[in-house]
Amino acid sequence: MKRLKKLSAGLLLTLGLMFLMVPVYVLTKEDATEQDQADAMGGLVLGVPVVAWGGWLMRQLSRQGERESRDRLHSTFYHLLKEGKGNVTVIRLAMEAEVSAATAEQYLNEKAREFDADFLVSDEGSICYHFLL
Repeated sequence: MKRLKKLSAGLLLTLGLMFLMVPVYVLTKEDATEQDQADAMGGLVLGVPVVAWGGWLMRQLSRQGERESRDRLHSTFYHLLKEGKGNVTVIRLAMEAEVSAATAEQYLNEKAREFDADFLVSDEGSICYHFLL
């Protein structure tokens, strides 16, 4: 279903942009007749809704991807928390949830504030978040 939405959004955006190129071309011509200008307005009437629909589909796909990523990060955090008996590192969360280290660190900082967690620094210099279970 997601692949079909991506394909549909791409096709709608491409088609809509093609419709919108007609008015730009016609209105920049010096020898455009009134009929050509009327046809160009038809391109606008067709192009704008098609581009808007394609953009709306793309935005929905983007939001869905953000939700899925956030849910994966959330479930991975609780899995690692249970597995590590309250200890979670940024790199482990980033690898397991397949997110960037910056995203994992930001998420852990938020959770640390929310649950009043401690920070433990190992001899190697890595930071481990310690949550009381």
